[in-house]
Amino acid sequence: MRDLADLILPRVCPVCRENLSGVEREICLDCLSSLPYTYFWSYKNNPAEELFWGKVYFQRASSLFFYGDDSPYRHLVHELKYNGRSGIGTLLGSMLGRRLKDSGYYNDIDFVVSVPVHPFKYWMRGYNQATIIAKAVAGELNVNVIKGALSKRAFASSQTKMDPENRWKNAVESFSLASASKVEGKHILLIDDVLTTGATLEACGSALLCADGCRVSVATLAFVE
Repeated sequence: MRDLADLILPRVCPVCRENLSGVEREICLDCLSSLPYTYFWSYKNNPAEELFWGKVYFQRASSLFFYGDDSPYRHLVHELKYNGRSGIGTLLGSMLGRRLKDSGYYNDIDFVVSVPVHPFKYWMRGYNQATIIAKAVAGELNVNVIKGALSKRAFASSQTKMDPENRWKNAVESFSLASASKVEGKHILLIDDVLTTGATLEACGSALLCADGCRVSVATLAFVE
């Protein structure tokens, strides 16, 4: 059945743009085997953790793969975020979750929380890509995803072309803690798609840390070099 469907509407690897075979999921096996892993999950004081030093205290920070403007792997995030290919988030989220679990550094996670999007943006896309990733990660860690812990205060502009200072101001003004009782005394794993300057995760993490006894770690699919 899959082979017949591929004849009618061929599935394409977002990295190399070649057609996928029946056994391949979202990404061709060649591109998947060459994914530029960060290996941040395997050691402390990695570049993702260093990004937050002196800003907000996270227990751990990690990303699955490196992301750059000249890398074809940037298309993975673009297809997930803008072209409705949610399966990419599920596949890569599961890969991230398995590595976090196997590292042993994330075994005390109580719940997973995704960075929220404004309801209007959710309406436009039909989904929150961070939530898709979060569900896959949570499945591997055998924990639940908490909904409604954070809220997006305003429909902010895209941060893609903002400088670091404006990214931070935009993020701080956008997120708030919606339900402290859901995260009090818990170790929360905060999930987003890309770690660039860290402004969004810093703002969301700071909001979560307002809850008594809450500890926060963060993880993303991609880390911008």
